[in-house]
Amino acid sequence: MSLPLLRGGAAVALAIALQPAVALARQAPPAPEPYAITNVRIDRADEAARATLLLRDGRITAVLAADAEPPPGVRAIDGAELLALPGFVDAFSRAGSTTPEPVVDQDVPVDVQEDVRVDMRVANRKGIQPAFRAVEAVAIDAGVVKDWGDLGFGALLTAPGGELLAGDSALATVREAATRDLIVSADVHAHAAFDASGSGYPSTLMGYHSQLRQFFHDARRHAELVRRYTQGRPGARPAHDAELEAGVELLEGKRLLVCEADTARDIERWMKLADQFGLKIGISGGRDAWKVADRLAAERIPVVLTLDWGDEVDDPDAKDKKVDKKKDVEDDDAAWTYTEPLGVQRAKRAEWEERRDCALRLHEAGVRFALGTGDEKPGDLLKNVRAAIEAGLPAEVAYDALTVNAARFAGADEHLGRVDVGMDATLALWTGDPLVDEKAEAKWIFVDGFARERELKPKKDKQDGDSEGPGEGVDVTGTWTLEIRGDNTPESAIWTLTMDEDGTVTGSYSLVMGPGMESEAALAGSVSGDELALTGAIELEDGAIAFELTGTIDGDTIEGTSVVDMPWLDEPSESGFTATRTPDRKGGRQ
Repeated sequence: MSLPLLRGGAAVALAIALQPAVALARQAPPAPEPYAITNVRIDRADEAARATLLLRDGRITAVLAADAEPPPGVRAIDGAELLALPGFVDAFSRAGSTTPEPVVDQDVPVDVQEDVRVDMRVANRKGIQPAFRAVEAVAIDAGVVKDWGDLGFGALLTAPGGELLAGDSALATVREAATRDLIVSADVHAHAAFDASGSGYPSTLMGYHSQLRQFFHDARRHAELVRRYTQGRPGARPAHDAELEAGVELLEGKRLLVCEADTARDIERWMKLADQFGLKIGISGGRDAWKVADRLAAERIPVVLTLDWGDEVDDPDAKDKKVDKKKDVEDDDAAWTYTEPLGVQRAKRAEWEERRDCALRLHEAGVRFALGTGDEKPGDLLKNVRAAIEAGLPAEVAYDALTVNAARFAGADEHLGRVDVGMDATLALWTGDPLVDEKAEAKWIFVDGFARERELKPKKDKQDGDSEGPGEGVDVTGTWTLEIRGDNTPESAIWTLTMDEDGTVTGSYSLVMGPGMESEAALAGSVSGDELALTGAIELEDGAIAFELTGTIDGDTIEGTSVVDMPWLDEPSESGFTATRTPDRKGGRQ
């Protein structure tokens, strides 16, 4: 019966009944639009079967035949040229939250006039805050959405750090929304490191060990006091102490303690501490985990690798070895350059290769591992994933470490990590396989069913003499402040740069040498990989000051060299510089 046919009390009753539903609808978060991704490849294999994916209410509701007709009321996306992969899961990241410094003194001061006490009443908790919850400080801003989302990451485990016991991580999806709508899991793992903020004790490895052991002994005593008190047995009433209660959970093995460690010695130290106190641990970082792979496998200790193996060491035996191009020295008394013995060069190269191959060695030993960015950007992680695959790591193993294994480590493998019915609609549509093709780009990104289409610029064919273009995630667009080292340095030096997709850079260079001595020059150049090269000139009445600027890009910092040719000097002058991108840059990464 339609509403206009209702009379009197019936209409009023219906209106009253509908009020709660209307109020709830107004409070509900926005719902994603339903989609049908047609004729899309859903496996990395070139000849993999195609399918049509139906996405509704943030879930993958059906996987149909490739030529299936989309149901009415659903927006269709042609996936014929695209590869659907689950959203990558960053299993260990510092992005998205800030770790507060622990409150050190959590007790009343000791009266030094009293007799010696048998217990330690001043709770020195420097570096100790296992009760902190990252979920209370999560902030997935536009910069994180761009940096992670544009590279196909759908979720990240944002972990506190920088403390001995830093607190609990949270798993959040990567999109712009209220924090409450992003959290997949509020308390995933506890996190630890041989590190502590602030001054004073502890500040050494020995002090860190002592502080950790003291805290776990205190937590054991707290657990005993709680047990006796609840049983009505004699003894003091236990204090209300959230940190000690969190410590008791670790001692009882209820929480996985993810310990940050790169060296084999530090990994072994954490394993020894775990044996002593019965802790259940995992390892994050893991640069040299290959050295203890057998023990990690035997004790079933999971590892999250950040693939941070440092700059590549040149292979002294490579036929196409890079030559270090230096300026010719015309002076007869040329400076002598030390060259390391061949054996030392080979040993350094071998050590670098061992670190690069850490994931392969863990896989061969049967160690469960996932991948995470740590303190780095996702572009660096994917770049190193491709390098590891090229060196022998099976691509499918790397793929699992970014998807299903990473989701399993974060406790969300029933929702993330696979393209299948019932899974969350968190996936990306790629122009190619991003694990083997550095030119592959994410055309569409779906997170919780919300879609974002990226406008991809056509790739120019590389011509002889062209630069290789910028590396993944490299963008110098923005305003940079320079600190120039050397004589006659300017009072201020500022770049304003804009970089195109192909790495072409244009901009301006503002210099202030002193009061009333301001100059500005146009800049032009390019980015190749992570290397920046710029040229420009300041026109003067009696000539021009020409300069060449080269540097290595590392996120928001560029370390480089400036060569300036002034008409009144016999030869160019050279000085080093550090350029730092300002936070309020326009057009650059946020």
